[in-house]
Amino acid sequence: MRIEGEYLFKAPRDVVFNLLQDPELLAKAMPGVTSLTQVSEESYECQAALKVGPVSGSYGGQVTIVGERPPEHLHLVVEGRGATGFLKGDGTIDLKEVPEGTRIHYAGETHVGGRVAQVGQRLIQSVARKLITDGLQLLEAQLAEQQVAALKDGQGAQPESAP
Repeated sequence: MRIEGEYLFKAPRDVVFNLLQDPELLAKAMPGVTSLTQVSEESYECQAALKVGPVSGSYGGQVTIVGERPPEHLHLVVEGRGATGFLKGDGTIDLKEVPEGTRIHYAGETHVGGRVAQVGQRLIQSVARKLITDGLQLLEAQLAEQQVAALKDGQGAQPESAP
């Protein structure tokens, strides 16, 4: 199954790139994720509880960054398994600076099996798109909170220009 889309963040590209690599923020932003633990510089272990149609369950897996070009590109490999099925995926995230902020383009190929695959490709794809969109919106909310906190701390203040 192929999943592809775009999302616009109202922030500079390097800020968004760093956001996408913060395990604490990612765990808060990924619907269903109960834990995300960095095990090496390029690898994370993940636990999630997800529901796809009538099938729900707990899953454990690993996300590995197999290629990156900061701050413009990430290549990820995802593997997960639970009592109701498995998921294997390979995807990319490309970040492009635009006048409004940063536009990310994500694309990936996933394979699912087990009981979860029996609910149908269309339903799985619909749930996956919703989870991705919800996660990106939550990440943007986290980013907004960081920006507000930085302004309150005076870190976001612009220096005065000399006459």
